[in-house]
Amino acid sequence: MKMRMFRWAAVAAFFAVAACDGPLDIDPTSSIPSDQALKNAREIALAVNGAYSILKEDALYSRELTAYPELYADNLTFTGTYASTDGQVGNRNIRPANVAIRNAWREHYDGIKRANTVLAALASVDDLSDDERDQYRGEMLFLRGLYYLNLVRYFGGVPIVLEPTETLGDDDLVSRASQEDVYARIVEDLTEAISLLDGKKPGAGRASKGAAQALLARAYLEMGEWAEARDMATEVIANGGYEIVADYADLFETKNSRESILEVQYSTTDSNDQAYWHFPSGLGGRRGYAPTRSLYDAYEPGDVRRDVSIGIYTTDDGEELLYGKKYFRIASGDDNIYVLRLAEMYLIRAEANARLGAAPATVREDINVIRNRAGLADLPSTVNTEEALIDAILQERRLEFAMEGHRFFDLRRTGRAMDVLGISEGRLLFPIPQAELDVNKNLTQNPGY
Repeated sequence: MKMRMFRWAAVAAFFAVAACDGPLDIDPTSSIPSDQALKNAREIALAVNGAYSILKEDALYSRELTAYPELYADNLTFTGTYASTDGQVGNRNIRPANVAIRNAWREHYDGIKRANTVLAALASVDDLSDDERDQYRGEMLFLRGLYYLNLVRYFGGVPIVLEPTETLGDDDLVSRASQEDVYARIVEDLTEAISLLDGKKPGAGRASKGAAQALLARAYLEMGEWAEARDMATEVIANGGYEIVADYADLFETKNSRESILEVQYSTTDSNDQAYWHFPSGLGGRRGYAPTRSLYDAYEPGDVRRDVSIGIYTTDDGEELLYGKKYFRIASGDDNIYVLRLAEMYLIRAEANARLGAAPATVREDINVIRNRAGLADLPSTVNTEEALIDAILQERRLEFAMEGHRFFDLRRTGRAMDVLGISEGRLLFPIPQAELDVNKNLTQNPGY
């Protein structure tokens, strides 16, 4: 198995405390000592890079955020050997002691801590221009909003930590906030980020106004705030400067295309193992999970997305194995990973409009943008009830974003996870990691664990 190197060595001087091995390492209030405070523009810039670097952890976009919501749902099946981590996810029977889930909690809070440290330091750094200060603040608010959105979708209500601390005591062990309060925090952070990033062009892999708007549209959809989701998605579609690329394969063959809103950036010297986990051993991978037959069969004849997303490998024994191939750079490991892309905004707007009782033709128009790019005909006019439209949207989301980390959240959000996946209500959230419960007496476990 390939091992990734730490990607944030350049900022280790500022975040050395986050690398300790004890149980306190995963507590969200672990501190950065005052003698490591950020004092000038160069240190701020390095610390901003450090806050972004968390996106590249295996527990985030280098592996688990794309795989686990698919593996827990019906798009991927467990075919590997990591029974105590991936296997539990694939069986929808995650234990609180699952190390991978513990790491997801740990790394997200590490990202939040890093963002909070930059946010707290910005006002006292004199050699930053006002534009630089606004841009950095907007980017860190975006990242904090993204990290909290991932956490609340995994775990429900989680501790909200907004300030770095210099000491750690019982008073710093934060209780879980309600799910509603976490979403309110996300909305507040992203709304300010939109304002601060207006007119700024941070570059590839960095948060922009469009990224903040797109993430807020996703958050509003999760919250059931249909009008707000519709309006924010419309703003990205109409004014973001993005466009649907003609060829679906180009989304993965070409990095940072016109459709891309935000991708995590990788290179041959800063790589990930996405292709390695999907490809079979005969192609140089380990095939730790694989597309389900139900996903493969869900594509209509002529849908170009199937062959871009799923390959068939024939073994020496004649067995045909399905494998994911969206991430195909097996030798170099430098597939970029999507956080946000424009197709999602069309389907968010379609779903929001369907919920709001918009004209069926209006809803179908957005769905058809995605279907037509896939080589499919328009939806028939007989798809004209809210239920039928939502069914069509969920189908397009399943096929469009296969192996991009959306499926379980889509099923849960629409109230279909229990029926489709055969799980109880107590399995609609992941467990709070046992290591966190052990160190923080103020935390409570999710029901059913």
